This record gives sequence, structure tokens and C-alpha cells, in this order.
Amino acid sequence: MPEYVDPILQAEENQAVNISLTPLPPPYITGMKLDADIILGDLVLNTIDNNNVVWVCTNIQGWWGQPDPEMPELTRGWGDGSYDVKGRWQARQLTLEGVFLPPDPSFVPAARDALISATSLVYTGAWLRTFEDPPRASYVRLSGRPDIETVNARGRTEFSIGLRAADPIKYEWDDADPEGYSIVEIPCRNLGTGATGSGSVNNIGNTEVTAVFEIQGPIVGPATLQNLTTNELLLVIDAIPGGSYLEIDTYDREVALDGDTTGTRSIIDTLADWIKLAPGVNTISLIDEGAVNSTAILRVYYRSGWIG
Repeated sequence: MPEYVDPILQAEENQAVNISLTPLPPPYITGMKLDADIILGDLVLNTIDNNNVVWVCTNIQGWWGQPDPEMPELTRGWGDGSYDVKGRWQARQLTLEGVFLPPDPSFVPAARDALISATSLVYTGAWLRTFEDPPRASYVRLSGRPDIETVNARGRTEFSIGLRAADPIKYEWDDADPEGYSIVEIPCRNLGTGATGSGSVNNIGNTEVTAVFEIQGPIVGPATLQNLTTNELLLVIDAIPGGSYLEIDTYDREVALDGDTTGTRSIIDTLADWIKLAPGVNTISLIDEGAVNSTAILRVYYRSGWIG
């Protein structure tokens, strides 16, 4: 007996497939779109500068996919195959490719100098930002000698810049903060006002990320800083005076009091978890066990992250 086919359902499926396979019509008005949507440090690409030099990024190799994985091979001594071991992502290798188009050959030296200055990322690095939805960024340095070549008499100059992001995660960039952080403020638990001491931090990316947790005193102590979603806990064992700030950077694993890192690691417990934010909504709490009416405030500085 032939299988029954629902004609209404089949028609909907056919329509969805046909729409997906139909080519989009060409735009009525064509031409290059210069949206200034790629920035390396202070160098803006896909734009026209003050000298009417057109800067175009043609590709960023290594940006749109995953970085290279590193999977250790530990063979089984008395059996086939290998042990199932945890791997890691390697640094992200990138190649920034593009061209600048001067209105006249006399503008080439200044444009070349600007490019060399922006890509001399040896002693210090720079943020490479792409204005996708949402904007994403990686901190990069040079990975090799830049290739910059003028290819015609008018001054068209093509370039290929090898870059390396030691941290392979691409981070969300919030222009409202100079360092691109999103900021969530959570009041410490206060039994008098009914403040629960917990709040939500949303990592909209697809991989876990670190954060900077800033506690504004006073803290009587001991105090618990916890990610209830991942069950990670960090114990603040020393008091923090009113008006002082304790910063806990879980990427660099540093602790600073009012900007000073000297001898401050002992402020938090030796066995503290360096709290991370899982993809999705994380519930973060701050509870000062020694205070009933605490006025302390926790600020979470974070960037959502993508591995691909």
C-alpha cells in the first residue's frame, strides 16, 4: 500500500525549497559599499579617508571559521586506538588582505606610511574589529612580514598582513565602553532592602568566556562570589573598605585592590574558582556573610565570545 502524502504539508515543503533555491535579483543600484566595517587599531578599512584614498578589505583569511585544534595523541599500550583526551584550540592565524586606491600617485607615500604604522604590531598589539551583527573583535599581533606592493602607475597598492590572535575567541565589542565590555551591575545581598544579591549575565556567544568582576566596598567578609549556573565559587576572605574596589580578572588570574596587584592575591581564597561565563544566561551572585545591610556593588565586565 503506497504511503499517504499530506498534500498541504508537501506544498509547504515545496514552497520552502523553491524559495531557498531561487537566486536573488541583482540590486537596482550597484557599486562598492564602503561601510567602514573593519578596523585594525586606528586603521579603518572599507572607507574613504581625508585624502580621498579608498581603503578596501578584500578578505580576512582565518576569521570566518574555527581556529586549528590541537588534539594530543596518546596511544593505548595494550589495545587498539588511543585514549580519549581533551584537546585545545590553538592561536587563531589570520591574513588581512586588501588594497588602497589613491586619487593620484602623490598620495601613495602617506597612505603607505599609515598602513605600515597601523600594522607594526610587534611590541604591542591592536584590536581587529569586524562590524558584524553583533560586532566582534580579536586582539592581534603580527605573525610575519607584511606584503605591501604598488601594482600600477596610478598608485593602486595591494597588501597582505599576517596576524595572530593568541586568544582564539572572537569577542563581542560594545562601542559604549572604550575597551568593548558589556557591563552588568548587581547589588550585594541586603536583607534590609530585600536585594537578593543575584543578577543575570547573558553570554550570547557559543563558547565560555572569562570576565572581570569588580566589587565596590564595603565588604565585611567573608563574601561569596558565585556563578550559580556553572556552580563556580570564589571566596573573598578579607574586608574591603568602603570606596575601595577589588578587581578579579579571571582571564589573567589577577587580583587588584584599587588598581594595585601587590600582595592582593591573598584577599581571595587559595582554592577559588576563576569564574567563567557559559554560553547563555548566567546567574551571578554576591553575598557578604558578615553584613546584614550591605551596600556593596558587583560589576561584571564581560564580552560574549565565539570560537567560530
